[in-house]
Amino acid sequence: MHSCASTKVQPSEKEMSPRVVFLTYNIKKNKNTETEITFLKHKLVDGKIKGFSNNDKNQTEGDLECAFLDSKKNVLQVVNIENPLKKIVEFVNDSGNLEKRLIELDSTQFVIRAPYIENTKFLEIREISENQKPNKILTTKL
Repeated sequence: MHSCASTKVQPSEKEMSPRVVFLTYNIKKNKNTETEITFLKHKLVDGKIKGFSNNDKNQTEGDLECAFLDSKKNVLQVVNIENPLKKIVEFVNDSGNLEKRLIELDSTQFVIRAPYIENTKFLEIREISENQKPNKILTTKL
């Protein structure tokens, strides 16, 4: 008697492929110059972020600290984002030279892109204040 069996190993539910989460927000300064952030949408896709690193560069006032939290509000990972309301624009001036200029926007959209950790339940966004202390602005349930 002969039998055939597949030698291909079936992936278990725990061995899921890596995924990336994209969260889109709108940010603006209100009349009191306080920052307001509103959640727009999120998308979860299969894949891996090539060369993802989130080193703590020198954060300045207005930069955002985005903490991914579990159900007990323990920090799983933190993603830092430069102030989305300050954009550096390059242009050619009248003399034909390349020049950079900082433009401050009233409002804009920004995207947080990070590796997805399975037990992530919340995203908390904090803004770095002038004394380098983060102020909580928004918590989003994922």
